[in-house]
Amino acid sequence: MKIVIIEDEIPAQRLLKKYILDLHPNYEIIGVFGNVSESVCWLNQNPSPDIIFLDVQLTDGLGFNILEQIKINSFIIFTTAYDQYAIQAFKNNAVDYLLKPIKIEELEEAFLKLDSKKNLFQRAILKDLHLSISNNIYESKQYRERFLVSGSNNWYTLNVSEIAYFYIESEVCYAVTFNKKKHPLNLRIGNIMEDLNPSVFFRTNRQTIININAIKKVENWFGGKLVVVTDPKHHERIVVSRLNAVEFRDVWLNR
Repeated sequence: MKIVIIEDEIPAQRLLKKYILDLHPNYEIIGVFGNVSESVCWLNQNPSPDIIFLDVQLTDGLGFNILEQIKINSFIIFTTAYDQYAIQAFKNNAVDYLLKPIKIEELEEAFLKLDSKKNLFQRAILKDLHLSISNNIYESKQYRERFLVSGSNNWYTLNVSEIAYFYIESEVCYAVTFNKKKHPLNLRIGNIMEDLNPSVFFRTNRQTIININAIKKVENWFGGKLVVVTDPKHHERIVVSRLNAVEFRDVWLNR
């Protein structure tokens, strides 16, 4: 990990360097700066470090001024002798906010928070990559346009665009259309999902697939789960599991 320290007090610089290397001897401190102008100049001319320890109050301004002048892709840990800047720090996506004099135990805790945030960030990158690859596949794949449905005395076709959601009841899969009619399908719900456009349909749980155009609202539920309210309304609560909630809300709905 490459680290830059932006701190105007020499004793604080030395202490922070010592604590960092005591905790992580393999980390590399590639720059130490004491003011806004010096820091902006260096950051403009060099790749972003992995971590920046940023003092809030510097000799020529606030550390926040650096973030206003340049785009930084580093994890930021703020350091200061004052706590009135904490809210502003976290608005700037700070990993942590350390009050001086910094204690090595608090620094260690900040590194643990950073590891957790880094793992989330890496998972988000992998998810974006997967989405990009999937989108390329989606563009080339032909999706089902209609279903052949068996009536009491006849057969008829049901267009996919008419379907608000699919659900299982008594081991039978039904398609419910936007005009509130229910149609039994002689197919397994897993096989149905394989043939549908995943940018339009989402399998919220083992029993239900919903059309994005049928969603009326999404509500938070306990345990990190979500509840989806559709129009037409499902006779049972449509729950998105905690494991699927992030993909449903942040990836599928937000694409």
